[in-house]
Amino acid sequence: MAMVETPVLSRILKEAMKGGKSTVGAKETIASMKGAKALLFTRSVPPRLGAKLRAEAEKNGVPVVEVGISSAELARMLGRPYRVSAMALKSISEADVKQLTK
Repeated sequence: MAMVETPVLSRILKEAMKGGKSTVGAKETIASMKGAKALLFTRSVPPRLGAKLRAEAEKNGVPVVEVGISSAELARMLGRPYRVSAMALKSISEADVKQLTK
């Protein structure tokens, strides 16, 4: 399980949101996993949903990044008024994927 430093995560998320190619929300993320470069989910994801997310990511060959923050903290980083427990990142660089998964 990769733990990413908050400043690095924050920068990558800002870039991903600028690109507009990211899906926010666990159910939406499962549905749009194809073509994603990384799956990000928080410690707030219930175990059963986490297993579903992991299975879908594995099926599509998408690296899974479990961040050690809550869904409220992730929402704050994204500037969203609601909790965000999972997201698929589609428009991030390979270098950013490597930083997330190291």
